[in-house]
Amino acid sequence: MVSLNFLARIPIFEKLSEADLEVLRSLWRHLTLKKGETLFRKGDAGSSMYIIEEGTIEISIPSEKDDKDIRISLLSQGEFFGELSLVDGLPRTAKAAADSDSSLLEMRRDDFLKFVADRPAVAISMISEMGKRLRATNDMVTSLASKNVNVEMEEQLSFGDKLSDRVAEFVGSWTFVVYFFIGLILWIVLNAVEFFFRPFDAYPFVFLNLILAVVASLQAPLIMMSQNRAQKQDRLKADLDYQVSLKSELMLQQLHIKTDEMRALEFQTMEAILQRELAVIRRQLQMMPGSSSSESSSPQPGKNFVEYSPSDSSAKKYFHEIHDPREAQKKE
Repeated sequence: MVSLNFLARIPIFEKLSEADLEVLRSLWRHLTLKKGETLFRKGDAGSSMYIIEEGTIEISIPSEKDDKDIRISLLSQGEFFGELSLVDGLPRTAKAAADSDSSLLEMRRDDFLKFVADRPAVAISMISEMGKRLRATNDMVTSLASKNVNVEMEEQLSFGDKLSDRVAEFVGSWTFVVYFFIGLILWIVLNAVEFFFRPFDAYPFVFLNLILAVVASLQAPLIMMSQNRAQKQDRLKADLDYQVSLKSELMLQQLHIKTDEMRALEFQTMEAILQRELAVIRRQLQMMPGSSSSESSSPQPGKNFVEYSPSDSSAKKYFHEIHDPREAQKKE
């Protein structure tokens, strides 16, 4: 039996009373999946909602290019999926498979509708949660194309991060190399030749070695911090590129589906138009004078659509010209 505390932690059920949770607890049944086992595929009939009690479930869609599936999300303990099937009962829009050994709770659509009929608060909570998910998806889609990784990271940098970036930028430039050698040469010249004062760091320049060691020991961690941040930035760019590519591929698949549906609808419309035109032609043939319905609907070879009277000389002449080639040649 499902615990009340576990159901109370589910977002769509957190506002229910203890009595409603007690009734809801009896509607669930346990379901176990082994790692790699598929729960349902895209296009399968949807009539159940699932809550992850233990393990992880991968939600993915099939790729048209190869046999691999495109992962959309990875759900863990306490998360739910398949709630759309409880509302509309339409086929599944994605594939769900166990990423690890998992224990699920399943509730059928018929049981849920009976439960919601007397408890509108559950329906309101579910609609609110579904709205949050749709808003999150829309925010992600609208922000992917316009998000600048450099601007996003610069807004989150602290003073130490900015200092390390400035140090790494200056140390890795020709300006630093030129100033370093100029300062080093001046230090050696001033301490190797006595002009107007006694050398403050005579050969072998012990104080200079101490300064160089301190500078090197400070530069190394600052440069490493800047490099780590650059690697993090590259990973973030790769994640954004993957999300953009995934969204583009999903949109292309949806576009192909809509195009196929439009073509099928167009063919159905053309077929209906042809049927109407054929019906009009049949009615016009039936309304022609002197023609019977059977002859007009299925004319026989060698017969005209109109029967001519033998007493009509013009009709006889016209009939002979059509069926006798010699008469036609004489006329020419």
